[in-house]
Amino acid sequence: MHHRRTAVLAAGLSPFVIGCQAGDAPAPDASSVTDSAGIEIVESAAPAWDGDGWRISDTPSVVIGRREGDERYLLGWVGWRRGSIVLRDGRIAILDGQSAQVRVYSPGGEHIEDWGGHGEGPGEYSSPSSIFPYRGDSILVSEFVASRFTILDDQGRFGRNVVPEMGVSFVTEWRKRMEEGDRSWMPSESCCRMWGTLSSGDFLLSYPEMIPNTGTGTKRGAVSAAIVAGSGGAAEGVGDFAGGAYQLGLQGRPLRFHFASEFAMAPGPDGFFATEGDAYSINEYDTNGRLRRMIRLTRELRPVTDDIKAAHEARLREQILAPGALIEGGSPEEVLEMMLAPPYPSHLPAFDHLLVDPEGNLWAGQSSYAGGGDDRTPDVNEFFVFAPGGRHLGVVEVPADLSVQRIGSDFILALTYDDLDVSYVHIYAIER
Repeated sequence: MHHRRTAVLAAGLSPFVIGCQAGDAPAPDASSVTDSAGIEIVESAAPAWDGDGWRISDTPSVVIGRREGDERYLLGWVGWRRGSIVLRDGRIAILDGQSAQVRVYSPGGEHIEDWGGHGEGPGEYSSPSSIFPYRGDSILVSEFVASRFTILDDQGRFGRNVVPEMGVSFVTEWRKRMEEGDRSWMPSESCCRMWGTLSSGDFLLSYPEMIPNTGTGTKRGAVSAAIVAGSGGAAEGVGDFAGGAYQLGLQGRPLRFHFASEFAMAPGPDGFFATEGDAYSINEYDTNGRLRRMIRLTRELRPVTDDIKAAHEARLREQILAPGALIEGGSPEEVLEMMLAPPYPSHLPAFDHLLVDPEGNLWAGQSSYAGGGDDRTPDVNEFFVFAPGGRHLGVVEVPADLSVQRIGSDFILALTYDDLDVSYVHIYAIER
């Protein structure tokens, strides 16, 4: 794979403090710094919010999903991170991967209609995986590993299909490497990941994480980000990033660390954001992939304690050894041994989920890892909120069993499951 590499590393910078633009002056806890290349660095040592800041309501205002009964509310498989959106008029669109339909509900959660279904025709899907808002009132449905995009209008009428060449070029390049005997890297999946659409109408994607496969010791995977024109065509590489950490030389294959840091991206108002997850740091890029700003938070990484390890291993045992658990690859005991084999890092990941709200605030999610004992971590995930320009505003807590799908001006849209793995989509108010 060949990519246009951008200056994503901070090494060699010569920062100096500069004044802020009028109307965007940071609080005393934050300062703006620029290096000789004109890249702004915004670092915050404390939140700007006074008092409690924003919070999520205790109970949802809308609940969609049921265990049984009316089939219009029985949701099949819904993507954990990108399975639902709120349309401009307040309707809620949920992509049900099991029925291959976009299921549409009123702002209050009443079923209206379903779009699509299994098939190869216009507006039909073979393996839909995620749904995104697109330009204007349009909607984009991405099929598995970003192999095809379907664009609909806000009434579900088929507009066009886009088949990015990115997947074809990746497979071709990978086969060439294998034929040449280059087995130093292997992909973590077949190809590619869709992160969203840019304001230009282009698609923000990444090639699969490439896992190192030779040598010994600890190594990081590699992820390449790319922009694909809204009409399809060739991908334009916009940067190479570090992926998860792996221990090589164990059991004849790379082992991914427990609690491994993950690469994440999100479209913004006029560009996109990216983080490697191993530090409280996020890079902001323009729509051409040029580094515009580095956003940093002065905060120590959380250590991986014995209590956290014990709680994690107890959860794995409960899941794998539970009566009726669907286990592949061996007996439950063999699978459990395999799952427990990877090493632990010294610290937990920082940010692992990026979202941007309509006002341009960046929400950087940090997952909780409950330990044990008297200082047990609260069962919540934290979203660190940054204002446009990079200033840290504060932290919003979200229950750990919710996957935040979208953030509106005054609400969050989230997915959750019950004890029978039944899917539900909730809306919670943001109390400011």
